[in-house]
Amino acid sequence: MSEKEVKKICSCMSLNLVKWKLASKEGKIILDYICCKLYSKEKDEENNKSIDDHFDEELHVKCQTLANILNKMSEAVAEIELGEDKAVGLEQLCDLSVSMNKSILSNKSFNSSSSNNHNSSIIELDKSVLLSSDLTKWTQTILKCYKNQLKMNQIVSQNICHLRSRGSSVPHQHMVCAARAGY
Repeated sequence: MSEKEVKKICSCMSLNLVKWKLASKEGKIILDYICCKLYSKEKDEENNKSIDDHFDEELHVKCQTLANILNKMSEAVAEIELGEDKAVGLEQLCDLSVSMNKSILSNKSFNSSSSNNHNSSIIELDKSVLLSSDLTKWTQTILKCYKNQLKMNQIVSQNICHLRSRGSSVPHQHMVCAARAGY
């Protein structure tokens, strides 16, 4: 297989990681606004005096924006998943090609014991080489991390607007900060 397929997979992954980062930065700004609006120290002191359950249109719009950002992140993860599927397919094609070549060579009574016995094919790039299995593992690791981050972002988004006090919002804010790839 050629480096053309590898470049397609890598550019797909790279493009969607950039989309994720942009959505992440946008989400962080919105999340910070929501946290300041709902859970500032002044607001917490006001809530101790009286519970303020009135509808805030601006806050509602920000929560909707946060939901839209999560949709963008979900789309980026879906595209990353397609890139991972392509990497798996490329690995399978490379391995099939290698096994076919080995089969042909062994049928011509060449000594097949001197051939490579590893399960992954080497893809020659412009100035380096890549094992097809490394590309697959790389895309699978990225996909797993971003899927987990998306789940965490969804949990934070669902809960952040429904917490009663600043104290209960702090763990959610720290959860987001701990996994900086998220928001």
